[in-house]
Amino acid sequence: MQGLGFGFAMLPLLRRLYPDSLERASALRRHLAYFATHPILAGFVLGASARLEERRAAGEAIAEGAIDGMKRALASPLAALGDPLFWVTLRPLAGLLGVIAVLLLPPPDSGAPDVRVLLCPLITLLTYNAIALPYRLTGVARGYVEGDRPAALLASLQLSETNAVLGRAGAFAFGTFLVLAGSKLNFGPAIVSGSAVERTLLIAPVLLGGIVGLVGGRAWSGRPVEVALAALAAGAVLAAWV
Repeated sequence: MQGLGFGFAMLPLLRRLYPDSLERASALRRHLAYFATHPILAGFVLGASARLEERRAAGEAIAEGAIDGMKRALASPLAALGDPLFWVTLRPLAGLLGVIAVLLLPPPDSGAPDVRVLLCPLITLLTYNAIALPYRLTGVARGYVEGDRPAALLASLQLSETNAVLGRAGAFAFGTFLVLAGSKLNFGPAIVSGSAVERTLLIAPVLLGGIVGLVGGRAWSGRPVEVALAALAAGAVLAAWV
């Protein structure tokens, strides 16, 4: 699936390591085989493969099967851990934060352009890349240094732990979003010029919805409809009282 791109990424290194065209072609063929992992985490496999190719070119007894085995040992776990983190957890969270930012801002005056439509994708992209870019930027270097110890490398990335933290943040954001979307709270005047009590009363329903979403998401895992209704009901009741 991703073998062609992986081979292309390895090509500059292979040109330096193997001046002989036949050896270079053989090395390139190794990396054009089937390869699939999470695209954001592919750099770790790339760095580890580069390290092994350098050692093989220097004369160490490293078989082709060892390089392929290392790639599989890293690629499969990275895909299994990366897909839930980036596709299932981080991407919805980033989108939710973008929408929440729009809902928190007051609508523009009549006839004025609505700049909130630019804020939503901006917040979404910034949130997603704040988590994803460090993995992209450090993947090759860390894979090169720690590629000989794939188990230690995988553990050091803490992908499962990060997914758990972002999952809780997503549950809180989900409850917050439901209250903001289902109520008629106006944050403009009160947040800017209101008293501390007014601000607290205005924010309280949103926080309550987020807390219900967080607690409900952990207690009722796999039941998002019930969690959504509970968060919406709790926030709506408090918002009506306020």
